[in-house]
Amino acid sequence: MDLLPNFRVRTLAISCAALLFAGCSQTSAISDKTRNLNLPNNWQQEVSVPESELSGLSALGDWALIIADNRLQSVIAKALAQSPELIAAYNDLQIAKEQLTITGASDYPALTLSLDNSRRKSVSSNGSTVANSAGIDLNLSYEVDIWGKLSAEQQQSSLQFQASKVAFEQAKNNIVTDVVGAWFALVEAQKLLGLYQVRAENLESNYDIINSSYKLGLSEALDVYLNQNNVNSELARIEQQKQTVLEKQRALDVLLGQYPTGDNFSDIEIALPQLEQSLFSALPADVLTNSFSIQQSWFSLLAADAGLAVAHKNRFPSLNLTASTGDSSDELSNLLDGGALAWSVAGSLTAPLFNAGRLKSLEEQARLTVKKQEQQYLTAVFTEFADMENRISSHSTLTKQLAYYQKAEENAVAAESLAFNQYVKGLNSYTTVLEAQRRAFDAQVSVIQVSNQLIQNRIAMYAKLGGSDLAQTIEQKVSTIN
Repeated sequence: MDLLPNFRVRTLAISCAALLFAGCSQTSAISDKTRNLNLPNNWQQEVSVPESELSGLSALGDWALIIADNRLQSVIAKALAQSPELIAAYNDLQIAKEQLTITGASDYPALTLSLDNSRRKSVSSNGSTVANSAGIDLNLSYEVDIWGKLSAEQQQSSLQFQASKVAFEQAKNNIVTDVVGAWFALVEAQKLLGLYQVRAENLESNYDIINSSYKLGLSEALDVYLNQNNVNSELARIEQQKQTVLEKQRALDVLLGQYPTGDNFSDIEIALPQLEQSLFSALPADVLTNSFSIQQSWFSLLAADAGLAVAHKNRFPSLNLTASTGDSSDELSNLLDGGALAWSVAGSLTAPLFNAGRLKSLEEQARLTVKKQEQQYLTAVFTEFADMENRISSHSTLTKQLAYYQKAEENAVAAESLAFNQYVKGLNSYTTVLEAQRRAFDAQVSVIQVSNQLIQNRIAMYAKLGGSDLAQTIEQKVSTIN
């Protein structure tokens, strides 16, 4: 007869152990392949670095050269101090920090104090009576984290906080690179404006020569008209470029969080920096480690995985401990009058028995969310690498283009001068001069534009490596500004 109770005890013990094991079992839905991505040792197009430069080449190459201008450093510092996007990202970070505090509170018991006072009138066949009731209670409650559910919630909040921290760093990184990119876009626009103005002056000077020659009967009227047409076209181009410059100036104002007047950057006069041909010493693994967008996506994936653990452990019993003490009286003034206080201590174990599959569906929903987030993470990773590979290839292409355009500029400018001198001497037609002028102008424009494209391409690459040297270099540079 004693076997049945013992059997029931053993069965209960085995069931509890099974539940405990199930509650503590690994619920991660992230695949090992994602956790250990197989990356190549180098880029598809190897970055050629002279052996003599290897020791002094940083992961970001000549980034310091790009931001060497003191005015640009001041603009970066101002953008970091008052950018609306950065302030919004900081507020998101603080929200995540407060959520971390909320979930961390589960480590401690909750203590509440309640005070109530009531007056009630009762009516019966014998008449009516009025009763007063007052009470004060101090309650202490604590949930024992037997399955690690509360720990999983804390881990999820911690990972979400880490994702918010990375998002804030990404916002800073974006502000820096956006400002630098907008700065050199403005420099390019101003360089082109200066080129158009010089070209217009040269054409006007040529017009005076051609017009004088025409009056002497040495040139044709067609040459005068053609030259005047070029002058008017160039003046129109100047007006259009002035509008472009103004728009670039206003774009910088917006990045700095100020009204876009366009007047704050009207006096920028710097040259486009001549970058070194070598790029950087960073490898694909460095991008995976330092790219803020990849880091943020990874922490978001881990947070979703921790959410799966929470959803899984919600299906198991919860143990709550409560304690309370207090006093009651028919008058509020008589509370805590020195008499004995009532108290109680209790423990409760609650387990979900039937909920029509709601908790199971919530767990499955959390699992599918992890798988979805995992694919989004992989997409972010491979997109970053594809963009970096493309930009490395673009660097090589743009470097070669710039060298060719610079040679073409030298030849075209010399040909333009020679063609006009020969025209004045009557050795060729004005059509030859026009063609030489067009070639010289196109080559000069291309040198300016490709130089800026090379810088913008380099800035985009540095943005993906901002987790290390970029932030440090910016901090060192900006810290020197009063």
